Amino acid sequence: MHDVVIVGIPLIAILAGILFGRNDSRDLRAEIKDLRSDMKANFSRVEDHLGRIDADLRQFYHLTGRLEARMDSFEKRS
Repeated sequence: MHDVVIVGIPLIAILAGILFGRNDSRDLRAEIKDLRSDMKANFSRVEDHLGRIDADLRQFYHLTGRLEARMDSFEKRS
């Protein structure tokens, strides 16, 4: 009986630790997976926003160039 207590209790503790550790790692993996999907969504929104900013800047510089050309033509007339 003494041997059963000496060997059995630590064995049960080790097996319980492995069992609970596996559940925790599954939860942690699920949380990491959720975090990755959230990060991907956030990065795609940032990329979309930067794309719109880039398009606006291109339009602004195009318009600026056209206005400078008009100003040059007005300056040459006067």
